[in-house]
Amino acid sequence: MSILSSSRLDLQSPVKAKAVRFQLDYNLKSLLLDFVSEKDRHLYEELLCRIRSVGQEIRDDDLTQLLKEARGCISILDTNFRLFVQVVLILRWAHRSTEVVEEYKGFLQELCLAHNYYTKQVIDHLVTCFKTDNELWEDCEPNDESIKSIKNIHHVIESILSLIPMSKEILIASLKKNYPYIKKPSHEHEVYVYNMLLITNYHPAIREDIFNILISKLIILDAQVPRSELESAMQVDDTEVFEIDDNNGVETDAEKNPIAHSLDVSLTLIFRHIRLHCFPDSTNLDWDRTKTLYSTLIKVFETVILPTHGINHVQFLMFYLVSFKPALSISFLQTLWKKVINPSEAPFIRHTSVFYIASILSRAKYISVSVVQEMLTEMSKWTQSYIAGQEDNLCFDIRLHLVFYTTCQAMFYVIAFRYKELVEGKGLVLLQGLNLSKIVTCRLNPLRACVPVVATHFASVARKFQLAYCYTIMEHNARSTLPQVPADTNGTSSIALQTQLDAFFPFDPYLLPRSYEFIEPIYREYCGSIEEAGAGGVRSLGGGEEEADEDNDDDFLDSSEIGHQQQQMACSPNFSYSTSPGFLQMNTH
Repeated sequence: MSILSSSRLDLQSPVKAKAVRFQLDYNLKSLLLDFVSEKDRHLYEELLCRIRSVGQEIRDDDLTQLLKEARGCISILDTNFRLFVQVVLILRWAHRSTEVVEEYKGFLQELCLAHNYYTKQVIDHLVTCFKTDNELWEDCEPNDESIKSIKNIHHVIESILSLIPMSKEILIASLKKNYPYIKKPSHEHEVYVYNMLLITNYHPAIREDIFNILISKLIILDAQVPRSELESAMQVDDTEVFEIDDNNGVETDAEKNPIAHSLDVSLTLIFRHIRLHCFPDSTNLDWDRTKTLYSTLIKVFETVILPTHGINHVQFLMFYLVSFKPALSISFLQTLWKKVINPSEAPFIRHTSVFYIASILSRAKYISVSVVQEMLTEMSKWTQSYIAGQEDNLCFDIRLHLVFYTTCQAMFYVIAFRYKELVEGKGLVLLQGLNLSKIVTCRLNPLRACVPVVATHFASVARKFQLAYCYTIMEHNARSTLPQVPADTNGTSSIALQTQLDAFFPFDPYLLPRSYEFIEPIYREYCGSIEEAGAGGVRSLGGGEEEADEDNDDDFLDSSEIGHQQQQMACSPNFSYSTSPGFLQMNTH
């Protein structure tokens, strides 16, 4: 006798209703016991098939009854009944009636408490539910139906985390394993990121783990979207004029570049989460919550973002967070500068840290000119101390002096970018005290290593305010273009050495349209140099024009000027130097 009588299956027309009658004509506990004792395996197997065939169309009252009986059998649901647990888990429940939701929650909680080997299966099911929301969201906000389901799912996750200590590691592994593939629809990424961030609200102990997963995955997306593609798309958007207001015949952002759109909506959610976490009442900064979040994200930055070269957008999460209070941006600079002056750090990390310092000093509106001046003073002291300690190695060699050349370029870049503020009042005296002339004329020849456009802009400012005269050196460097070739152990030449630094400035213009709203108010656009002089054949950024139009787009490091930069060489500089001055200690509280 079947436990599911065909007369009890009320299959109605899909037009009238999708619900299907499903009633047990047999005591579930007896059926399960008969199966494990091998008295009757057929009824158990038929039950599994019927549940799977009815699936999501089962009526709420029938599902409630099934779950009630299943809860009465919790004690006997050992590993022999994994298939039964699995078919119950595949049923969608979070959107259903209150009675179904309460019974399902109770079933999952009691199952995990009684048999902890089911915890992984249950958590994998709950995490998979993040990807079943088919309702499109407006402005990255879930609709009422989605909110109801999301709350129900997270209520169960929260209870399991509190009841079963080992579930934390299982959840982290499941979140990582189930993260959407990069080519999945943007909405799937959006829903998944939204749900991951919700977990940090009620279980902050795993916030760092969740941000590690999120940022690692977003870096993969970021790396799949070349900057040149986004710039080209922006140029097309600026030139095309449509006569109709709707989207008929016009590609959406998701259609033009689906991976970039997935990255954009994901970052929008994280920016919004950071804002709501630090400003819980939307106006006043909660300093304790902000410090806690900063301590989490700076660890993720150091382990995940900083070692990654060539990404364009993910690093702006730190740029945004440290804008909330000057103490945060100063602490961020301190962290980076300590890495730069620490010879125990990997050369690539020291090198990249300098790029971050130069970029945030130049681009962040919230970095005051006094902080810029102090940082320039520290970099100047370090470079002069470095020169003094290199009596036996005073020759041009990027591989040997990588951090020195990067620090010099950082100084030149920042001065060229913010010279208008830096020369105001007594600022010019401070710039003159940096002893830039000694740095640019030393035998290490830092101007030769600089990206040409940086050297040109700095030379213009330096000549205008008599900080240093660079053009003679630049002319000499332009004539000395033969690549250096090191000798191998046999005395023969092998690989050409790098003769110019990278043009990687991590906070160059942000190109994702939706999430840019968080960056725009705090971002400094380049407004042109004082003069685009091309003395002695050194070509200017603007193609030889005397003045730059301040209304032009940000083009300090225009890709057409930079060309194809050589790949960064992470070679260990085997040198020593005297104790270098560190960044002045500032109160971060």
